[in-house]
Amino acid sequence: MSLKKYQSILKIFAILSVLSGFLFAQETIYSSENQLDINNASLEEIQGLPVSADLAQRIYNRLTYRGDFKNIYDLRKIEGIDQALFNTLKPLIRVEPFRELSSTQQRIEDVYYQLDRWSGNEGTNDAFIDLWIEKILEPLNVNSARYDELINLQNISPVDAVAIINYRNDTGGIRGQRDLRGIPGLSYYGYSNASNFVDYSESALIDEEKFHGHITVRMDNTPFMTEEGDVNQEIGLGLTNLSSAFYQGVNTQPNQYIKSRFTYDQKYKFGFSFNRYLGEPVYYYKDTQIPKMKFFAGVENIKWGDIELRKAYLGNYSVTFGQGVIMENTDFFVPRKSGFGFRKRFNGITGDNSQTREFALRGIAAEVGYKNFSATGFVSYNDRDAILNKQVNDSTLGNSFSQFIILDQRFRYAPDDASRLPDQSDLPWLDAVTELTYGGHLQYDFMPGTWLGLTYYESAYNRYLDPNPEEITADDNWTARQVTTDTEIKQSYGGPISRGTNPFWDDAVSFRRIYGFDFQATIENLALMGEYGELDKGGNFFKMGDDPKALVLSAYLQYPSFNMLALYRNYDVGYDNPYQRSFSNYRRFKGTIFEDYYYLESALYGQLYTNAAQPQAEEGFYLNSFYQISRELTTRFEYDNWTRNADKANQYRLVGTLDYRPVFPLQIQLRQKWQARDEENDITLRYFKSLEFRGRIRARLSNFNDMTLFYANGKTLVHPRPRVFGDIVLDGEAFGAGMTHNFNNNLKLSASLFHYQGFFWNFEDTQFVVMESTRGALRYWLSLYMRLNSFVSMRMKYTGDFQQPVQNIVFDPNTVERVRKHQNLFYLEFNYNF
Repeated sequence: MSLKKYQSILKIFAILSVLSGFLFAQETIYSSENQLDINNASLEEIQGLPVSADLAQRIYNRLTYRGDFKNIYDLRKIEGIDQALFNTLKPLIRVEPFRELSSTQQRIEDVYYQLDRWSGNEGTNDAFIDLWIEKILEPLNVNSARYDELINLQNISPVDAVAIINYRNDTGGIRGQRDLRGIPGLSYYGYSNASNFVDYSESALIDEEKFHGHITVRMDNTPFMTEEGDVNQEIGLGLTNLSSAFYQGVNTQPNQYIKSRFTYDQKYKFGFSFNRYLGEPVYYYKDTQIPKMKFFAGVENIKWGDIELRKAYLGNYSVTFGQGVIMENTDFFVPRKSGFGFRKRFNGITGDNSQTREFALRGIAAEVGYKNFSATGFVSYNDRDAILNKQVNDSTLGNSFSQFIILDQRFRYAPDDASRLPDQSDLPWLDAVTELTYGGHLQYDFMPGTWLGLTYYESAYNRYLDPNPEEITADDNWTARQVTTDTEIKQSYGGPISRGTNPFWDDAVSFRRIYGFDFQATIENLALMGEYGELDKGGNFFKMGDDPKALVLSAYLQYPSFNMLALYRNYDVGYDNPYQRSFSNYRRFKGTIFEDYYYLESALYGQLYTNAAQPQAEEGFYLNSFYQISRELTTRFEYDNWTRNADKANQYRLVGTLDYRPVFPLQIQLRQKWQARDEENDITLRYFKSLEFRGRIRARLSNFNDMTLFYANGKTLVHPRPRVFGDIVLDGEAFGAGMTHNFNNNLKLSASLFHYQGFFWNFEDTQFVVMESTRGALRYWLSLYMRLNSFVSMRMKYTGDFQQPVQNIVFDPNTVERVRKHQNLFYLEFNYNF
């Protein structure tokens, strides 16, 4: 071959090499300063190199099936990488030893977005969040899990849990995720959530890392809700004389919450938590500098033949049975707590590291199972905050107590009640009453999801229980300001009927006793359930209805694209059970004189209503439904019609939501609420009518980013009361925008900017906030979420709220406010999961 021909071939080869470079050239994020660790790279990261998608897949397959590269020149052996492309890739890649993830790290990597979502959930869901994180780290064997273990998982309905158990009983077991997805009767939400928490054999659960746990540290200076903030300002908690006796120990430290839960070998549990709210003192164990905190230790799933110790806890624990009619010990009221969806309740016993303080149980609790029979028992001995009566009933026993009270800030005395300050009668409300509580639950399961249970508990107190409202109201307000709803106060449990001793505690002088039963029946895609409870006031134990009572009945129907919940409840006014947390729209003492804090001896006694965890005595019927009309269109609605039993005020609440996706990335959501009380009787002071609209447009972008526009408008029509409301129409409006940007799997920025006027509630990242502005305000927040490694994450949030300045155009002459008013708020959180 002639020299000219060789030259021609070399020119053609050079041209083809250049063209191939252009063909494979892509924009890349890698450089000689930012090289890709090829042995530890994911497919998505490899696709960021200047190679075709097909070639990226071949590189990934080579690493997956033949092992890591020994040196950079192994790359040249892959089909499709010529010398020119190799020269291009060589400075962009480095070869490091492969770092294999532990099984725990891999599980965290698979569902890190769930941990992000759960980490900031507060208060009411702590037991669930702890369980879900634990089951992410240590999955549940779906082939041996009990019904009560499955039902406590996220978004698992009774129908879902029974479908899983029936399928594995019929087929001999669930072999993997494909079997789980194909279970008849299991909803899509049930499948997608269960798959996060379960594994399919005991061998798959064998983990070289037997010790798992999580720790959360949270600090913020978020103020109290609107009304509590007004009260604190009125009594001077914002600007205080720190040298006075009451304010001793008061500080300017933020809210602090530290909680942890640890597991060893899937059976042994222990944890602790510390919680203090904005400005309150730190209380220490006697003669030490160790702050008071909650702690627990427990063991689960220990078997001796047919007998099984399912759970046993020592220290602080939580207990919930049935529908919450008889026992659920939390400090937090959740409206319309139906036990489904976002209103689920944790059933059974578990270690308690929540923010519950007033109704925290401390002692021992255990659950034992034998075939289809199970028994749970618990004993607690703990102090309770309570308002003591000034009048001494007994020279030996001292002052009786009127009401338990859940305090935002646990100061030793009520600062503006002169008759109870240290220099007067020395009547503190902190740890004022000691309570011994014990009880249990017996249950027989006829089949999975179908049972009958009996529940009983009794509380004994070391002080007489005398609920005297005249001790709480100021001057002659109890006589002059009574309304019909105050029947709920008058029928509070106590007085002579509560007097009595206790065979297990010599110091007991009064008691309270509750008993009842619960049931559930699951028939294919229908679940029927209910609970009945009675407060013992001397009636016949075997005769239903002769004592104050409470009843909840519900039915849940589930199809693949449709579900409906129907619920009926009826609570007697005299059913005064401090551990009742069943379904209701409003909390106890709504509409009573306790709601009007300015009539009370101390404005802080208004927390009897604002922090009440018990439901209001009401009778009503509730419907909740979800229907997916098509892939693009879904609807939800809630309808509740009820009567407040204290004054027979008729009320209703109707909420409709339309969710439309004309194309997948675009979501349009419309929500309308109608609500009224005594709508047909507009001359009564109880009358109100409310309309609220919310609209949101959300665009889902690549890499799980999104942008949102929203608008809200509300109007509430009330009976003319110029001294209270100023106007018969209370308006509220808000509009704004929000965004989420994921820089990568480890770094996320969320932000929102909006204007509001009037009353407005909103979810801000992981916080639920309520705000109100008569003059209008601009509010914005920025939240940065970072995963420092597979185990550690951090969230930082800043919120600014700037009220419009007072001027001659926007000014309410009935309200004295600062001309300029603004807030700067922060939220800081660390999470360690291992």
